[in-house]
Amino acid sequence: MSTVYPEGSKSRVNIWRTSIFTIAHMFNDTSPNLYPVLLPVLMVQLNFGTAAAGLISTVSALTAQLLQPVMGMWADRIGGKYFVVGGLAIGSILAGVSLGLAPTYNLLLLGLLVAGLGNASFHPHASALVSDVTGNRKGFGMSLFMIGGNFGRALAPIMASTAFLLGGRHGLILAALPGIIMSIVMFRVLTPAPEPKPHLGKIFTPEFIKGLRKASSLLVVVGLRSMATLTTLTLLPILWKLWGHPMAETAGLLSLMFIAGSLGNVAGGYLSDIFGPKPVLVASAILSSLWLILFLSTSNPVLSFLLIALLGASLYSTGSVVMVFSQALFPANKGMASGLTLGIGNTLGSLGVAVLGFISDRYSPAIGLWLTAGALLLSVPFVLGLKFNNPD
Repeated sequence: MSTVYPEGSKSRVNIWRTSIFTIAHMFNDTSPNLYPVLLPVLMVQLNFGTAAAGLISTVSALTAQLLQPVMGMWADRIGGKYFVVGGLAIGSILAGVSLGLAPTYNLLLLGLLVAGLGNASFHPHASALVSDVTGNRKGFGMSLFMIGGNFGRALAPIMASTAFLLGGRHGLILAALPGIIMSIVMFRVLTPAPEPKPHLGKIFTPEFIKGLRKASSLLVVVGLRSMATLTTLTLLPILWKLWGHPMAETAGLLSLMFIAGSLGNVAGGYLSDIFGPKPVLVASAILSSLWLILFLSTSNPVLSFLLIALLGASLYSTGSVVMVFSQALFPANKGMASGLTLGIGNTLGSLGVAVLGFISDRYSPAIGLWLTAGALLLSVPFVLGLKFNNPD
């Protein structure tokens, strides 16, 4: 397979390029995560309820997750740099402009939907190019790239709340600047442009269809966990505001959840190598439910922050474990097929957020989060029904 960039004798050049991709990934993943901390303010200024807030999370997740496999195939076929550069720029600009200027809820929703398309365009092509620019250090390069996304999600609440506190809603436009700057940098880094790659092999083979049939339990597990994560990110800021806490504390709460989630992701992969994937998935579901229930039952701010850190670590501890499961189901098409599996599962989860948002609007955000804790426990029987074979 031809590489995008010739491998020179100095490995530091590859590490430098990988670092640029990592920073771009950080700001790309910042944009779709700006809105949760702002929901209490936006609900007042644009006059919408909790159900509509849940729909924002649903639409953002659908565009960012479901279309990634399609965008990846398209990018591979035509090559070029505009999926990375354009996706980063469009996602950043529309997220900042929509949050800062949209005069109505419908325009806000539309803007975030198109911004999600930009996010979906960036991910698959950028991750494939990281594999090219790192040469024989693919594992190290990909780990750096993934860490960038984790830091971006943790940075988003702080960036959004700071921009709002300094400049009000209009100040949120400034949140687009880092992404715009990095898109210009990526335009330079990806010169000359990557060449198209031929599409090798068939995807929808009999083995692939057989894998999809076996994946039903995995899709339920992924869907329930995705629903729990998105619902928590949506309802937590609203509930925290109702409890009388300022936006700065909400930003700290969400950032802590993402940072702890990054550590939990690494720990979950390590523990799955020792104990196997099923115990990690079961323990994650039970502990996540427990931490969320305890959070809803306490009024101590210090204990609340501790419980949110534990919840984030538990919720995000299964990312690599689920990926291993999906790759085992599709050994001949690991990249696209596992992405399709996660895309379908996350889509199911995002639809569940809209339902819980409607329930929360009718009753209270706390009720929605109590149901979320129950949904996590509901995933345990489906985990036990998974049949796991080690992938090649």
